Amino acid sequence: MANKLIKASIGVISQDDRDYYGKKRLDMAGSLLATHFRQLFKTFTEVMQKILKKDIDSGAKEIDLKKAMKADIITRGLKTALATGNWGKDKNGEILKTGVAQVLNRLTFMSSISHLRRLNTPIAKTGKLAKPR
Repeated sequence: MANKLIKASIGVISQDDRDYYGKKRLDMAGSLLATHFRQLFKTFTEVMQKILKKDIDSGAKEIDLKKAMKADIITRGLKTALATGNWGKDKNGEILKTGVAQVLNRLTFMSSISHLRRLNTPIAKTGKLAKPR
């Protein structure tokens, strides 16, 4: 970083534009879904482990795996995330990202295109920062 700064100051390379779209980070749908599924699957296995452990500790003669598998944890989690747009939770149960999934505005063709081209810039609401351009 320091090397790039010195080269830009003496004119060897040109300065970067922080507003250039090619340098923006994008969260693609596949990686977002994979991360959310991974979190839900971890919850699914923890719940299953808890139920099976309780059955074993109680001295049950037969263990019912179908009862222990709560498949609706993953289904409900994905449906909720897509319906509300609230994506993922951290260890404290706080929502990590909001507004990820939205209903596409299809009033007119131009409104649809405008909706598809919108960017969500992660600018903190607290603190003194440069205004977005």
